[in-house]
Amino acid sequence: MKTRRRILFGLVALALPVTGLALIGTPTMFAGASAPAFPVACKITATVTFAPALTQAGTHTTNPAAVTTVTVSAGHLASCLSAAPAEAPGHGTLPTIMFKIPATKLAPRSYATGYCPAFAGTSTLKALKGLKLDVAWTGGAAGTSDFSTTKATPATNKESEVGFVLAGKEVFGSYAEKSLNQITVFVDAADSAVLTTGCSGAQTLSSVTFDNSNSVAIL
Repeated sequence: MKTRRRILFGLVALALPVTGLALIGTPTMFAGASAPAFPVACKITATVTFAPALTQAGTHTTNPAAVTTVTVSAGHLASCLSAAPAEAPGHGTLPTIMFKIPATKLAPRSYATGYCPAFAGTSTLKALKGLKLDVAWTGGAAGTSDFSTTKATPATNKESEVGFVLAGKEVFGSYAEKSLNQITVFVDAADSAVLTTGCSGAQTLSSVTFDNSNSVAIL
């Protein structure tokens, strides 16, 4: 009987594929689990000003190179949450950011800046691409998170607020996460109502604010 058992064990060993034996001999191959992600999520607010101001007709010009200058100031991130070992930051601040929207072509040799009906259109989305929104943190991991927009898409929430979803490349610095880089901002309800109609009620929008109850940054 002992001889028979030895023969059977020998046959089983020969039957095992080489890869199976390799796995048995290298337990470290099972230790390939990815590292956990610890993003930080915060409410975001800021003031956005337009020069010239947005109106239904816009400011007419014959200059095709004319632009609407958009300035984002007083950017603030608060009510932050994170499971990171360094804990969530107390708050974050954004530097003053400026970008330019090309004039809207209305007719041959006729252009308009500050053209409210086109504010959320293609020109604005292109202008937002490549925009840098670098956050300086206080508390938690401190330091900075360097956010750079790779894509912008328009958005509307259930409260009919209009805004943009800004997708970014991997953030460098504090709270760096490869796959969780997105800033979603919505203009406050009153100004959203004006933008939705293209300032058709003869309104003039020189500035708007982000609704921090609905605007969120996840870095």
